[in-house]
Amino acid sequence: MTKGSLVGTSATPFIQPSQAVRRRNFFPFHFLWFSIVALEISVLADPRIAEADIWFHLRNAQELLTRHAFLRADLYTFTAAGVSLVNYEWLSELPYYLAFRAWGLGGLLAVCLVLLWLIFAAIYYLALQRGANAGDAALVTMAGVALGCYSFGPRMLHFGWLCLMVLFLVLERFQQTGRGLWVLPPLFALWINLHGSWVFGFVVIGAYIVSGVVEGQWNNVVAERWTPAQIRRLLVVSAASFAALFVNPYGYKLVWYPFDLLFRQKINLDNMGEWVSVNFHSGWGKLAMFMLLTLLAAAWFSRKPWKLRDVLLATFAVWASLNHLRFLFFAALILVPILAPRLQLFGPYDAKKDKPWLNLAITAAIIAMIVAAYPSAAQLQNNIDGQFPRDALRFIQQRQITHRLFSWWDFGGYIEFYAPAIKTFADSRNDIFMDNGVLNDYIKINAIESPFELLDKYKIDYVLFPVDTRLTYVLDHSTGWHAIYEDKVVKLFERAPVAAPLKTQLN
Repeated sequence: MTKGSLVGTSATPFIQPSQAVRRRNFFPFHFLWFSIVALEISVLADPRIAEADIWFHLRNAQELLTRHAFLRADLYTFTAAGVSLVNYEWLSELPYYLAFRAWGLGGLLAVCLVLLWLIFAAIYYLALQRGANAGDAALVTMAGVALGCYSFGPRMLHFGWLCLMVLFLVLERFQQTGRGLWVLPPLFALWINLHGSWVFGFVVIGAYIVSGVVEGQWNNVVAERWTPAQIRRLLVVSAASFAALFVNPYGYKLVWYPFDLLFRQKINLDNMGEWVSVNFHSGWGKLAMFMLLTLLAAAWFSRKPWKLRDVLLATFAVWASLNHLRFLFFAALILVPILAPRLQLFGPYDAKKDKPWLNLAITAAIIAMIVAAYPSAAQLQNNIDGQFPRDALRFIQQRQITHRLFSWWDFGGYIEFYAPAIKTFADSRNDIFMDNGVLNDYIKINAIESPFELLDKYKIDYVLFPVDTRLTYVLDHSTGWHAIYEDKVVKLFERAPVAAPLKTQLN
């Protein structure tokens, strides 16, 4: 028996409807369930519009479309001016920038929502394909949304996760029909230009290949061997997919970047919030703990055998997500299609009892709720203004302040996009500020380790920081600095002029 025939004969909870029933049931219950998932995504994504990284991404796309050349050196800061860089998300930046140019902040949110809907629709569909009831698949998908919402907002990595779901669907189709692998090389050629998460794609392919190299059953874990033809096709396509990675404007540097991040950028991984390990005392940590307990419960109570592939992927997903908060989203992508078929809270789907017009009416009502609750431009702007220095930036521009500005890390990209004439200290492109010590010095200043000496080192004349930070408190109580602007979000400090020597004053 081949792997394709194994999947093809596996029982599903669906009652296969007749052709007449399928024609009559034009809007099955599955769509209604997913509309509820889409509503949850909208509710959780709307407040996350104020993403710090989006601003320098918009500036990057603006530069690309204006100069018609890929960025290869820093143009925005005075601390890393001319430093070589690799813009590893250049293609993802373009849809966001074009949407922002056409519809403003509403366009940013629209791109974000469409990406999230597509990602979780693919997860939901994959769970159904693996035998889950629509209700069970929707409930587990909703739990996955909650787990992954740490990384919601207009972020480039969503393009990468969408590519990952396409990969899963292609591999699933290959298992069932033996066709479709030709999609993978073009997918990886696209993926590497969208985001560095393509590495996870090869992890997934590796798990599929390895799990098909052996055959047998170990307690509740089963594996079936690929046929020689299948394994040969997988290996050839994997090699072609790797070769396709070099179809990018930066060559081998873009291929190497994820490994550079992993092996060389330790200060980045150790100090940036989304790269830290899960803290089980936090809300996200409790969600991760719930994920682990659910896995254990599924393993203990479910009679359905675990495929070796799923064991390998679930183990990797849990390890990655517990080590780095940003991969909680990845864990959701992996675990939902694995756990949903094991839940079995709802009975088997019966197409004969379905009510398509009622399904359509309820779904339309939910869509109307999503549309009605879509934030206005003013609401989105208020959200942004509550976290970024819009009024302070206007003050700086009106006063024509062009001297060296030290700002909060998350403000860098915002200033670079809205006030490109101002050269910033740094922004959240962390990698280009490591080798020259800028990132380390910023961390020290923020931690109040010799802040005055370091501000002197960079000849800083102005400091723009949130009102409730330690540095703001220190500067407030320093005779060498005085506040020249303050609002609910930030304070702007100016270096106090140095008093002239007494002899000069007498002369």
